[in-house]
Amino acid sequence: MKIGAFCEQFELSPETVRYYINTGLLVPVVKNNRYDFRDIDNEDMTLLLKLKSFKFSIHDIHKILSLKRLSNFDSANELNDYTNILKNQKKKILREKKEIQEIIDSLSEEIKSASGKHNAAPAKKRGLPLTFLSYLACPHCRHALSASNCAIEGDEIIYGDLNCSCGFKGSIQNGILICSPGKISVYDWPDKERNCYRLMNPLLVSYMQKAYYWMMEKINRLDTDGKIILEDFVNNYCFCHANLELMNKNALYIITDKYPEIVAVYKNLIEKISQDHKILYIASASNMLPLKNECVNVYIDFDSANEYALFNNGYSTDAIRPYLAKEAHAIGAFFSFQQGSKSIEELHRQFPEAWEKSYDIKYFRRYLRGVWSKIYDECSIANITDVSSDNKTNSYHIPGEVEMDVYFAAGKL
Repeated sequence: MKIGAFCEQFELSPETVRYYINTGLLVPVVKNNRYDFRDIDNEDMTLLLKLKSFKFSIHDIHKILSLKRLSNFDSANELNDYTNILKNQKKKILREKKEIQEIIDSLSEEIKSASGKHNAAPAKKRGLPLTFLSYLACPHCRHALSASNCAIEGDEIIYGDLNCSCGFKGSIQNGILICSPGKISVYDWPDKERNCYRLMNPLLVSYMQKAYYWMMEKINRLDTDGKIILEDFVNNYCFCHANLELMNKNALYIITDKYPEIVAVYKNLIEKISQDHKILYIASASNMLPLKNECVNVYIDFDSANEYALFNNGYSTDAIRPYLAKEAHAIGAFFSFQQGSKSIEELHRQFPEAWEKSYDIKYFRRYLRGVWSKIYDECSIANITDVSSDNKTNSYHIPGEVEMDVYFAAGKL
């Protein structure tokens, strides 16, 4: 029998059969420079496949085939040897079965625990803390706002209206202060499913964790008791959600994005993590926040500058600059590409409104020095060889072209 017919009989590829020949599992005769498979080769192949189905290693299969070839299992000793090999394999499989069952049981418990965590409601739905009322102002005329029709639980407003004599109207819905989102680009969308996180390459997550550690070390240097910490543009990433358990419970936090549904997503997630932090959630355009000027003491910019520059000529600090105190601090992370790279070309193809200086680390460093009087620290976290495990997420990031830098600055110019 030629190799083609032999492969067809056992439904194997020629490459597999040649592998078995090269390792000595099959020993066909050679005639006219071609393999000729006989009945004994059919028997060897049948036994080989049976042993393979018993999860024997190639090494053990070779030992059993050798035992068969030397004795043909004619004597009691060789049969006893073969039987012992089978018994030992059975014991091994039974041990693996037990281990697998233990893993299955553990997985079932983990699934139950994870499902329960997902479905668990927060201990309490939080509202807008009354503490923040003194920091609010009309985004148009900067006058004080008046609250009306409020549903208050404890020291928090769950529902209500905010008005200004100039005609501005805002509302508090489920503890979120909702104002105008401003102009929204047709190329922008709310990532309600958090695909930016879910489809992220694990290597990028590791680098982001490095950035988190770096930024938290800087934040923990500061006296933030009673100080306002603001994070905006959380549609892509929310630093506070990822690190809130490590952050000062005596600080006052403001988390904002133009999309109410994104703010609601993180409000719900954060309420499952902590009931102790005082947080004001605002859904509004970043340049029209209903806040008093110079009330923010710490600005967290984790990719905010990048996201802002996709739809505006500038960086996010330009939008929130009026709200920063004169001695405010900024801690941030900035993604960049080399100018002229394929990533830049793809970025502008997908986001035609993107600023020419978006993702430009050299320009961004010069920009920081024009905004802040002190640059305490800045460094590169990594050159990222891959970004996403799914080409639909961050698909303009070409592997090997993405860099992540972090900075720590203070003193608004």
